[in-house]
Amino acid sequence: MKWAYFSLILIFLNGCSTYKDSINEGLSHAQQGEWEKAESSLEPALDNPQDQLLYLLEIGTLAQHQGEYERSNELLEKADLLSDTFLKESFANRSWALLSNPRQSTYRGNGLERVYISYLKSLNYLALAEQADSPSRKLQLQDAALVEARRIDVKLNEIQAQTPSYQDLDNQQDQAFYLKALNWLGGFYTGGRNTDKFLYRNDAWGRYMEGLQYEISKEYDDARISYQKAAELYQDGYAKQYDLPGLTAERAWLDVIRMMQKGGYSQDEIRRLSEAKLSPQMQKLLASYKQGDGELVVLEHQGFVPAKSEMSLLLYSDPRATSLVLEPFHNGGRREENDVFRWFSMVYADINPLNLIANYKTGGAWGSVSGLFTKRVILGRGVWRQLQAADVDKVLANQFIRITVPYYQRFSLDNSSPKLNISSTAQPQGLRMTSLADIAVQEQLAQGQRDIYESLIRELLRSWIAYKISSEIKDDTAGLLLGLVGQVTVFASSAADTRNWLTLPAQIRLTREPLAPGEYTPEYRINQTLYSHEPIQLKANEIKVWNLRNPR
Repeated sequence: MKWAYFSLILIFLNGCSTYKDSINEGLSHAQQGEWEKAESSLEPALDNPQDQLLYLLEIGTLAQHQGEYERSNELLEKADLLSDTFLKESFANRSWALLSNPRQSTYRGNGLERVYISYLKSLNYLALAEQADSPSRKLQLQDAALVEARRIDVKLNEIQAQTPSYQDLDNQQDQAFYLKALNWLGGFYTGGRNTDKFLYRNDAWGRYMEGLQYEISKEYDDARISYQKAAELYQDGYAKQYDLPGLTAERAWLDVIRMMQKGGYSQDEIRRLSEAKLSPQMQKLLASYKQGDGELVVLEHQGFVPAKSEMSLLLYSDPRATSLVLEPFHNGGRREENDVFRWFSMVYADINPLNLIANYKTGGAWGSVSGLFTKRVILGRGVWRQLQAADVDKVLANQFIRITVPYYQRFSLDNSSPKLNISSTAQPQGLRMTSLADIAVQEQLAQGQRDIYESLIRELLRSWIAYKISSEIKDDTAGLLLGLVGQVTVFASSAADTRNWLTLPAQIRLTREPLAPGEYTPEYRINQTLYSHEPIQLKANEIKVWNLRNPR
């Protein structure tokens, strides 16, 4: 029995470090733009079966930044197959993760990551097309880029079918009373919060990139349709949800109108849409596009998505209210500690009526106020009796249990105004078209309740197993000692799954400049950093894409 107990302790201690801890060195190199060193550091850190998808994503991205576009696509194509929604997960895999650490389960990715696999592959194919040694090969690679754009469309349609649209959210204000009542009751699980508002339901920038790929292939009507989908998403709620400039929708509408011009729409239709959707500033930009012009498109991929951190919560029981109570604790610096309490209040703190009443009954007026700093899980007398029958109440009475969930610390995006210079002439500034950092944070907000309940069940189970095994030891002294060791071990080994694709950019800025046919040597300045491109030869009606990676 003692040996079984020690074996259990080893299982509990397995894999306690966070994902960020294990890849910190590689990320530090990436943040300095040292792509080869970053890859050398990340490869051994991610060389395990559970992180196979992350290995392909991170290394595939770094290969692109090194200009190895074919190798990047080979890795990302494998990642695309692994990230499929219906990826199977074995019972043994889940059981091991439940007893040890959630990082021991196979990483499956999310909707955003699936979309950006195809996004990066499409950019790889465009870069390879520029290196093609024959027109037929160039056309073949441009078609391959277009295939990836269509994959983006398929993936976004799948996500859109599973989540409420911006119109659905607006319509909730006018729905029937009984539907509002059902939503209110369902809110007890989510703490009274409407997590639908935070879901990644579509991607305006992904739709916009579809339009750009169609335009490069001179399929102007398909480009118009994609640009219009992007414009409608930006104005319906995407720009507001992810804190983007209002000009994002206008930029997309401007490109809709350009495709209408190329597609032979009447001047009256074009004029009406231009007056309805474009400000005088954007109408002036539209007028700068001349027939026969080429265009340089700069895509600045800036920074990195934030890494998840771990938040620790104490779990204890409240038998009088037949409930479990969670409250945060932290021993980090002041800023990090403030972030923990702010995230907890935003995502988990008791705000629904039943929890407020329970807090009041157990603690009077102060109890309901203290609910702002706690989360109460009301079980009811029936469930509480079942816990007593299984001795779970004794586990809770004899020790504190640590629950660990992922969260994001505060971050700020670079709001500098980049400038594109061509032939010593200052050209229009870049426009932030998407914020992957904001998408990642809101995805975590949407699944926060699921994370806390999964962690609660995992830690209760681990503590209960340790308690039951130690209670079977006949020697009282040994049982007491091993029980104490078990409590400390379970407490110390609690962990959260903080994995995500960390070499993705924090934000993407777009600069588009129409140019007469000719040779140009573009320069792009952001803050004090100047990026130069080799001379480009621009033909009439040709689009050149500069995929610029700014790690700072």
